[in-house]
Amino acid sequence: MRAAARILCVLTLGLLSGCSIGVSGGLILTDADQRQAIGRYQEALKKEPGDWMLHRRLGLAHFDLKEYALAEASLQEVQRLSPGEPVSLFYLGLSRIGKGEREAGLDLLSTYRWPGKFYHQKFVQEEAARLRKHPEEPAQEVIRDLLDALEAGKREQRDTDRDRLGGMRAWQD
Repeated sequence: MRAAARILCVLTLGLLSGCSIGVSGGLILTDADQRQAIGRYQEALKKEPGDWMLHRRLGLAHFDLKEYALAEASLQEVQRLSPGEPVSLFYLGLSRIGKGEREAGLDLLSTYRWPGKFYHQKFVQEEAARLRKHPEEPAQEVIRDLLDALEAGKREQRDTDRDRLGGMRAWQD
């Protein structure tokens, strides 16, 4: 797993320095890494302004730095270039919550769609509905709860897909 994470680091984040492996096996980037990434993404966007993936990476880097207005602007551009793109749509909702526009963010996430990923969207939608009933919860906790809901949905989707695939193999044997 650590080797795969290092390869991923080299292949996808080669623009960054100081890429390291965290305790959970995930990538941990410092604020300096994120700042450097933002600069590189902005330079790349001068050459490829229509590259929605670059806009998404830029938006996610701003999100990680809690620069929610800048994240929102980049993620809205992704939606303009690739309407319905699910990752940017999710983080767009979170960015609005981070900016203090809780209801706008929850509105977006209560109808969240990720085609072909039923549990991703189901868990996010249900958590957004639950959070509407808890207006006292601080924005950072709301964001964390929604990130956790998406991860739980991904696990459920993976388990369901694995079980379905296993059942198909048994049927074919």
